[in-house]
Amino acid sequence: MILLSFVACLSTLGGVYGAMALKTHTGNAEKSGEPVKLQAMKTPMVSVPVLEDGQVLGYVVTRLQFTADSTLVKASSIQPEAFVADEAFRYIYETTPKDIKLGQKLALRDFSARVVSGVNQRLGREVVKDVLVDSWSYLSKQDMMRNHGSGQ
Repeated sequence: MILLSFVACLSTLGGVYGAMALKTHTGNAEKSGEPVKLQAMKTPMVSVPVLEDGQVLGYVVTRLQFTADSTLVKASSIQPEAFVADEAFRYIYETTPKDIKLGQKLALRDFSARVVSGVNQRLGREVVKDVLVDSWSYLSKQDMMRNHGSGQ
């Protein structure tokens, strides 16, 4: 009888231990498989000059929205808005064709992917997930002067 009681106690303890180990293991798997919580963010207006032979032809004016990993944004003292705006400025400045007035288009998917890649590389983490165009305009130098002149 004592032996049977001892076996019953051991099997109960083994069962409890096994159940706890299984619960802990599946709990960790669920946490690591959790979807990333994203938050939508916006850049300030970015105004990029379009130059030809040292002369300003006009400006690309844009505002971007982007999604970022909210956990990484909250844990960081560096906010990604400035990095997204800077990467966008650099890409537009370096790649915008001189004949933008003729309707040559910037490949927006390429633009988005390059901005995401550049920002994440600079931040050292995969913070930014996607970049969306909120607004995009081209204003010629004459348009700028006309708008500035009428505002006075």
